[in-house]
Amino acid sequence: MGINDCEGQTGYTEILSRYVKNIKYEDIPPMVIERAKMFVLHTIGVSLCATSLSQGKDVIAMAREMSAGAENGQATLWGDGAKVSMEAAGLAAGCLGDMLDWEDCSWTGHPSCCVVPAAVIGAESMGKNGRELLEAVVAGYEVSQRISLAAHTNLPGYNIFAALVPYMKLAGLSERQMNQCLSLGAVSGIIPANVHERTMSDSLNYQYGYRMEHAASIVRCVQEGLGDLEDAFDVPEAYVAHMESRAYSGENDTGWFIRDLGDTYLTSTILVKHWPANVFVQTYVEIVHKLLTKYHINPDDIEEITIDPSIRVRMWYLDPQCKSATHAQFSIPYCVACAFYHPEPGAVWYDEKTIKDSKIHALMNRVKAGSFLNMFAGVSAKESLAQVIRKMMEGHHPEKFITVKMKNQEVYTEGLFQHPGHPSYMLTREEFADRFHTETKHVLAPEKADKIIDTVFHLEMQDDVSALTENLY
Repeated sequence: MGINDCEGQTGYTEILSRYVKNIKYEDIPPMVIERAKMFVLHTIGVSLCATSLSQGKDVIAMAREMSAGAENGQATLWGDGAKVSMEAAGLAAGCLGDMLDWEDCSWTGHPSCCVVPAAVIGAESMGKNGRELLEAVVAGYEVSQRISLAAHTNLPGYNIFAALVPYMKLAGLSERQMNQCLSLGAVSGIIPANVHERTMSDSLNYQYGYRMEHAASIVRCVQEGLGDLEDAFDVPEAYVAHMESRAYSGENDTGWFIRDLGDTYLTSTILVKHWPANVFVQTYVEIVHKLLTKYHINPDDIEEITIDPSIRVRMWYLDPQCKSATHAQFSIPYCVACAFYHPEPGAVWYDEKTIKDSKIHALMNRVKAGSFLNMFAGVSAKESLAQVIRKMMEGHHPEKFITVKMKNQEVYTEGLFQHPGHPSYMLTREEFADRFHTETKHVLAPEKADKIIDTVFHLEMQDDVSALTENLY
C-alpha cells in the first residue's frame, strides 16, 4: 500500500496500477485487439470530420495558440499537422472526438474521446510502437470503465481516467507512480453535474479536451517527483464518497474497481455510433436509411412521419434561430429530417446553414410520436441513466418503427431492433473502412484515408506511430 496515514485495506488502486503496468499485447485476446483497432479508426475518422465545423476550426486555432513558442513539440495537431505539446494536441483531439456525437457509447459514457487520442498522441510523443499503442488503448478502456462503474460517476467525473491510463502506460511509469497518477486523477474528478446537457450547450464537447489536457499534466507532475498521494480508490472519502455513488445506487459498488479484471474485457461491450447523433437517436436514423434505400422517398413529398415508440426526452424541436449542434444531435425530429435531406452523414448535419434550413424545420415539425418508450421501465428509482444505457446495450429495448405517409397517401413502414455498431451487431472491417471514407471524404485526400486505414489494420506491425499521425491532416 501507499505512504498515506489513512491508507485503506482494499488495495484497489494498487491492483489497477499493476494491471496497467503489466498488460501486454500478446496476452490480449485477438478479438479485443481487433475491436481496439476499429475504435482507433472510427474515433480518428469522426474527429477529422469535425474539423470542417467552425467549432472544430476554433479549437484547432486554440491549440496552436496554447503551444505557441513551445520548443520541439512532439505531438501532431489533428486536422492541422502542426507539432504541438501533448496538452495542446489533447485539448483539440478530445473536443473533436465528441463534436459530432459520432464516437462510441458505453454505460460509462464515451470513453473513446479520451482513450484513443491519448493513446495515439502519447505513443507518437513518446516514440512508442503500434503494439504499445494498442496496449494503452485496451488498458484505457478496461480501467476507466471499471472506475466509472465503481463510482457511478457521469461524463465530467470519469473521463480523466480514460485519458490518464493510456498516457501513464505509455510513459513507462512504475506501479507506484501509476498509483500516484490515478490518485491525482481522483483528486481532479469533477463532482457530478449535468449543466452542459441541461442547457444543450456546445461546450459539452470541451469536457473531453479539458480532461485530455489535464491528464497529460498529471503524468508530467508525477514524472517530476510529485508523489505523496496514493491509494485514492481505497480511501472512501478520496473518490467514491466524493462522487456520491451511494446517492445513485443505494449500495457500495466499489467491487467494480477490479471485477473480472484481466478476464472479462469491457472493451467488447462498447457500442459504436453508426450516425452522427445521440445514442438514443441512432436506431431511428438507421430506419430512415432503410426507407430511403428501399423506397427512394423524396422528402419534399412527405406529409407526416410517425415514430413508434419514440423517446420523450429526445422529441425536441428546434427554434429556427437555434445555433446549438448539441441540441440538434439530441433531437429525433431534427436528425430524422436531416437524414432524409442529407442521406450521407457528415459534418454538414450540424453546420449553421443546415441547422437553420427551413426545409428541415418544416419536415421535423411533421415528425410525430405514436407512443413513447419508458426508458426507465425495469430500472429502480435508485439506478442512474448509466443503468438505462446498460440495459439498452444488453438488448432490453423494443423494436422501433417509422411510418412515412406521403402527400399522395402512399404509406411506407420499416422497423429495426438495433443498429449496426451495437456490441452484438458490430461493424465488419470493411464497414469500418467504408464509414471512415465517408467521415473523412471532405477533409482528407483519398490516398491519405487509405494509408490511415491500412496503418490501423496493421498497427501491431508499426515500429513508429508516426506512420499513422503523419496522415492526420
